[in-house]
This record gives sequence, C-alpha cells and structure tokens, in this order.
Amino acid sequence: MTDRGVGFRRIAFLLLFFLPWYSAHAQDNKSSQKNTKTDQTPFTFKVPVDVIVVNATVTDSKGKPVLNLAADDFKVFEDGKPQTIHTFTLETYKATQSLEAAGQKPPAEVRRDDVPNFTQPRLFSLVIDDVASAREYLYSTTEAARKFVEQDLGPADQVAIFAASGRAQHPFTNDKQLLLAEIGSLYQKTDFRGITRSTCPTLTDLQAQRIANDVNDGVSTDVAIREMIACAHLEDNPNIAPMLARSAAVVQYQEASYRNRALLRNLRQYIRSLKHFEAKKNLILFSDGFLFEEVIYELQDVVDQALRAGVVLNTVDVRGLYVPMFQASEGFYNNSPPQTLARKQMLLSEDASSQAEPLSQLAHDTGGIFHHNSNDLHAGLKEVSDREAHSYILTYATPAQKADGRYHKIKLEVSRPGLQLSYRKGYYAPKEQMTFERRRKEDILEALGAPGNVNEIPVSFSYNSYQVDDSRYEVELVTQVDIRKMQFAEEESRRKNLISLVVVALDENDRYIDGLQKDVSFNLSASSYSELISRGFASKVIIRVPPGRYKIRTVVRESVQSKMGSLTKGVEIP
Repeated sequence: MTDRGVGFRRIAFLLLFFLPWYSAHAQDNKSSQKNTKTDQTPFTFKVPVDVIVVNATVTDSKGKPVLNLAADDFKVFEDGKPQTIHTFTLETYKATQSLEAAGQKPPAEVRRDDVPNFTQPRLFSLVIDDVASAREYLYSTTEAARKFVEQDLGPADQVAIFAASGRAQHPFTNDKQLLLAEIGSLYQKTDFRGITRSTCPTLTDLQAQRIANDVNDGVSTDVAIREMIACAHLEDNPNIAPMLARSAAVVQYQEASYRNRALLRNLRQYIRSLKHFEAKKNLILFSDGFLFEEVIYELQDVVDQALRAGVVLNTVDVRGLYVPMFQASEGFYNNSPPQTLARKQMLLSEDASSQAEPLSQLAHDTGGIFHHNSNDLHAGLKEVSDREAHSYILTYATPAQKADGRYHKIKLEVSRPGLQLSYRKGYYAPKEQMTFERRRKEDILEALGAPGNVNEIPVSFSYNSYQVDDSRYEVELVTQVDIRKMQFAEEESRRKNLISLVVVALDENDRYIDGLQKDVSFNLSASSYSELISRGFASKVIIRVPPGRYKIRTVVRESVQSKMGSLTKGVEIP
C-alpha cells in the first residue's frame, strides 16, 4: 500500500466517523429569541431527484452527423414505458487543428458555434491500466502519450496522468515538460506486478472463467485436460488431470476477477472526482482489456458516473494489431491432432474478442472512441483530439424503483426516418440507496483526491504559524469562500444551507500529516443573509505540524446544489 493510499484512507476514516473539532451555527440571534421553535427546527436537505443521462449520436445514411433535431423529435422509453425528457441539448465540439495545419479553413457552411475555440479548456485524463493489463505494453503506451503531449494539445488544453493502481497521479497541467517527465517516470511508479496465469495447462482468462463456473461449452475443459496430461506427463495417470486443470482454472479466474473489480472501482472513483470540473472532459484508458461478465454492474456504474460527470470515455486497446498465438507445452503441440490445436486457437480468438468488448462498451455508451486493431496507438489519441464530436445529451427522471441492482432497458427513437442512433441501451439500478450523508462524504473525499482544483465555488486561504515547541508549529488556516456562488434554500422566511469544510495537510511526498473537518449550518433571516452576502464567509481551522514544506488542500461543499470548491497551495513552515 502506498503512502498516498494510507493517507487518504486516514482521511476517509476521519470523514466516516465525522470528527469535526468545531460546529458553528450562523443564525440571527434576535430572531432566535423571538422565534425559538423556528430556529431550532432541524433543516433536512433533500437529495436531488436522480436522473438518467443518455448521450446519443445521430447520423444520416451517409454517416454524417445530424445537428438540427429538437427535443420533440426524440422519444425515450425505459423498460418499454415512455419517459418525459427532462433536459435536452446538442453538444458540439469540432476540432479544426488538422485543417489549419494543412493551410485550410473550416467550411463556410459550418456554424460558428460548431468551430471550437482552442482557448477554451479541454481536460484529458490519460489513465494507464496497471491493474489488469500486462507490463509488456507499457512502452508503446508511454510512446503514444509522449507524442500526444508534444504534438496534439491546444494552448488551453490540460492533461492529467493517472495509474489505475493509484501509484501515479499527476494533476492537470499544460506544462509539457512536467507531463513528459511524469510519463517517463511511469516505469518506476506503475504497479505491473505479475498476473498469475496457469502455465500447465496454459489457459485464457475466458477459458478459466468457463471451467471455474462449470460452463460446458464442449471445448474449454476438454482442451485443458488434454494439455494438462501432456505438460504434466500424466499419460500413465490421466484420471487426475480434470481435477488439476480445474484447480488451475479457479486460481486464475479468481485473480482475474479481483483485478477487474479493482480496475473498475478505481476508474469509477477517479471519474467521479472530475464531476465538478467545468471543461470539455475526455478520459483515455490504455488497457489490453478484461472480461466483464462477473463485473457487469461495476462496468455500468462506471458508464453512469461518466455520463453524470460529463466525461467522455475513450479506450485504446494496447495490444494493437493482435494475432492470437498459443505457446502450449511442446508435448501437447507435437502430439495433439490438428482438430485439438484448432480448438485451442479458437479459444484464444474468443478470449481476445471478449477482452476487447468492455473497452468498446465504455467508449460506445459515453460517446467516445474505441481505438483497436492498430499498432499506432498515437493515432487513437490524435483521433480523440481532432475528432468531430456532435452528440445530443438528454435526461429523464429515474422512475420510482427499488435499489435492487436490476437492469433497466433504454430505448431511444427519433421521428425523422432513415437516421441511425447510437446510445446506451440500459443501466443497472443501484444496489443500495445513496443517502445524503454518503453522497456528501463521497463528494468531499473524491475532491480531496481530484487531479486539480474544483472551481464551482471560488475558494482562497491564508495562514499564520506559531511555534508550539521545538518540534511542532501551530498553523492557523483561514479559508475564504465566495458565498455569492451558492444558492440558499428558502424555508419559512429563512435562508438555509449546510457548508462542509475539510482541510488536509500533506507533505512533499503527498503523505497525510493532519486534517480537520468542519460543518457550518446556516439558518438566516433576510437581513442576516444580506449581510453574509456583502461581507462573505471565512472559516478558521488550526492544525499542528513539524517544520517543513507542505501542500494544504482545502475543500468546500454546499448542500443545496452540491456545488464544490477546492484549492491546493504549497506552504513552508516556519
């Protein structure tokens, strides 16, 4: 476990058990004396109605995007029942860098809104799968990332680099030298530990899955047994081969399942941390794929989080132009009939196809690009940067349903004939109800680990330090929050909100040193609210640290609209 991982687990522990050292209640004292009952009535914040986000692309018979549809042209159904479209918009982002590089101009008929302004920020997250993928593909991955940084970024574009294991995480920046240095360090930072796979017999992950789950496809188990007899020299005792083959399959299947879940869990958490960033957000996952039958719920949850966070998922199959080849034991290869060897080759082809399927689905369901069957991985990244992206984003309220994890089908129709639709075909309901408290804690925790500052609420802070003894300093941190960017709920002539503030001190190696969490509950009269708006809001917390250089990370979250702000700043004590 990394020091960074330990640190954020300590933060999670802090939030989980809610140990604020102080809780302030900003209320109008005079009104409190006149109407005690009103002021003491607890304010229960309502969790916003959950919505389903559908990202749809529409093309004509020639494959060209159709951009002049309205909400009335669409119908959406869930489990066969029509749903009311809640919000509807056309998102257009048309890259012109390649045209300009060739000395051309965008076509005159393109609306000005269709042409991107590269002074507007685009965020690219390069995610390296060092959990479920093999290390052998790291060189081609880093070379593609290096070319992408050097050649394909606009002046306002920013890139973050994240290893799925969490061992490497570089925040968003447009400093190419810093990014290239981080890419070069991935060999030391990533966690490509050897994936345990059986060598006697050699099994594909799909083959191991079928054997472990007793799926009788007439091929997987039979080929494994024949190879086990050959590689373990069991010609005189073939009866134990089925047991040994199944044991090897179970071990390989269990590790693969564990790694696949870890990849999707960490990917989901990273995507959720991007929710509050205001920019065009693209995530590019470099992976050699994984099986998803056992983790279909987790896969759909990643898609759902990406759609809610406004993140387009793009996937790059790092295997490139893949030709399945097996390296079975010499005895098996030399002594097996051609039919058995053909079945072995078929298992490899099926495994390759199955491993690529979830990569395709992640991109398809979020409007991204799946780059595969090409040894030029950089071409996939360039396509993401230069592509023409036109998609309709519509939402509808989630029908009342149980939190039972069931799958719900989505069907989208368009009234104009002859058009082709591409959209997500369904989603899995949550397995448990997301409470207000859990949503709040998850938001704060993920903002603490986000690859940059969240800008929905402007935040600034200042500090003073005082020596306590020879080894420690007391640091007063004053956080200023721009209240004008928040909405307050109106209830019984009062303005109400709940602001959560978390301050964390990390050392230069991102190790957790100290942290505090504080809640401020507002229940204001009209005059007090006006005064607060005019003078702003500041909150002071105190931490104790030894002398040194630190990163101070402060996160603010309000509870009416779930808006957030964060700021990371380096300080030196004393």
